Amino acid sequence: MNINLVKGFLDGLKPTERISVSEWADKYRVLSSVASAEPGRWRTSRTPYLYEPMTKLTESDPAEEIIFMKGAQIGLTELGINWIGYIIHITPAPTLIVWPTDEMAKKNSKMRIDTMIEKCEPLRERIAPARSRDSNNTILQKQFPGGMLIMTGANAGTGLRSMPIKWLFLDEVDAMPQDVEGEGSPIELAITRTRTFAKRKVFICSTPTIAGESIIESRFLMTDQRYYNIPCPHCSHYQPLKFENLRWTKGQPETVLYFCENCGAGFEEKHKPDFLSKGIWKATVQDTSGGKRIGYHLSSLYSPYGWYSWRNIVEDFEKAQGDVPLTKTFVNTVLGQTYAEKGEAPPWENLYNRRESYKIGSVNRNVAFITCGVDVQKDRLELEIVGWAKGKISYSIDYRVLLGDTSNMAVWDELGKVVNEQFEREDNLLLPIRLMAVDTGYNTSNVYDFCRKYSHTQVIPVKGKDTQSVIVAPPRAVDTSKSGKKIGQLKVWNVGVSILKSELYGWLNLEKDENGKEPNGYCHFPQYENNYFRGITAEQLEFKVVKGFRKYQWVKKYERNEPLDCRNYARAAASVIGIDRFNERQWNELLNSYEARKQIQSQQTVRKNNNSMWDRHGSIWD
Repeated sequence: MNINLVKGFLDGLKPTERISVSEWADKYRVLSSVASAEPGRWRTSRTPYLYEPMTKLTESDPAEEIIFMKGAQIGLTELGINWIGYIIHITPAPTLIVWPTDEMAKKNSKMRIDTMIEKCEPLRERIAPARSRDSNNTILQKQFPGGMLIMTGANAGTGLRSMPIKWLFLDEVDAMPQDVEGEGSPIELAITRTRTFAKRKVFICSTPTIAGESIIESRFLMTDQRYYNIPCPHCSHYQPLKFENLRWTKGQPETVLYFCENCGAGFEEKHKPDFLSKGIWKATVQDTSGGKRIGYHLSSLYSPYGWYSWRNIVEDFEKAQGDVPLTKTFVNTVLGQTYAEKGEAPPWENLYNRRESYKIGSVNRNVAFITCGVDVQKDRLELEIVGWAKGKISYSIDYRVLLGDTSNMAVWDELGKVVNEQFEREDNLLLPIRLMAVDTGYNTSNVYDFCRKYSHTQVIPVKGKDTQSVIVAPPRAVDTSKSGKKIGQLKVWNVGVSILKSELYGWLNLEKDENGKEPNGYCHFPQYENNYFRGITAEQLEFKVVKGFRKYQWVKKYERNEPLDCRNYARAAASVIGIDRFNERQWNELLNSYEARKQIQSQQTVRKNNNSMWDRHGSIWD
């Protein structure tokens, strides 16, 4: 007689252990050093705000949809992994986890699911060891008595179809595509698979992204919107933690205190273990679902003591000032709130009327380095040469139009002359163009041919990406060909043009203070004609519904937007050089980095270029 079969039969006769998800985690879960900064036995008391959501995920609770909009460093993904362990052990049934991509699904399966199984005896007993020929336990599929766990990426429609699912975990939904393989929302596709079960649960969590587009925010707003209230250590008044109630001495994040909204007294973060343990979730909107749909919001201010501190939050806030990408990241990942894109350019007349008297082609003594952005059209190349100073203050040095068919090499030869130009700073130093960024959106093969002639420290090909959330992504290699034959690979930098437009429009709206001091990001312009300013303010961010999905889109209000594109490519080049990382010391070193060559440079002749659109009679805009 097969002993294992007998044991399995007898185990099946045992009553199901009546236990909640949090109780299961405290009893069975062991965190691995591979995926946790605090390896060892799980303790719900470390993150007491997760107790109620885990209770809602317990099979006996009537809640069917649990929504969690969150900041980072609060342990929420581990909550979801606890639930998966509980399902496998206590309430086995068909289960699906959806991550934004297949790559993330594989990574989380190895780092979180496999390590949980390895360190939990009841799970090891239920899931066979992975074998190359055993289809029951693969990276993306785990079979266990009574059910199966399937993991997939939202970018693959195949994993979202077919078999019915009772338990569904959707992680980081705001990073998921709105449409997968033309079949619609991957979230709705996955939820549809749960509808054959009378008793089901769907757990949806994410850091939010853009206001109006955020999936997690739209779902959270359909719930009772619960916030975690903690008691003031002084007056015991219960309140949710809010960033605006943190106060500190500017530049001294170690002085941060939280001030009670009731008694006004400040308290230190060291009280966090006590007040978190006494906290309670409070709904702020009347529940209309009969307890079926529950919503939670939690910012990083609640991160347990010793994890992501209030001091860290203040440091990150101060670093983000004047920096749109960092501010967006702070709002999304720290506050757990959506970021409202700023797509309002100032009236072009405002910029035209505050033009300055410095000569086109001259360089202010505060400029530390120069970049160039190039936009490619059918019959011309347009480019802007921009000088960058401390605080990301910019000086437009020149805007040029090189006329010529861009499918022929003559106009590219003219651009090659620009690559090697030097510009005389007010203190007589000659500054080269540190980096030129050339758009690959038109006549791509010719752009590649041109860029291949230069080092990537001098000229780079770039490709604009509307949906990219960082200014410049790590370069990717693309195959290049000539006359149908592959001639090698070239690295292309993807540029987040949407976030750059938002940043630029924020900068263009800046004004000097009453003492004439320029804020960080302030933009200087010489005596350009009005069409340049129309072009740099040519687009506006508008809310649209595209194929049934809510989406913000940049819409042209003036047809000629090349100045806007050129400025964004020049800004991207500055980012590649490191402008977003420079500290005070690095700025000072950069400002003086050409001093050693000053004597040699003073003997050289500054190359002059007559291609400036401002030096010709008439205008390319006419």
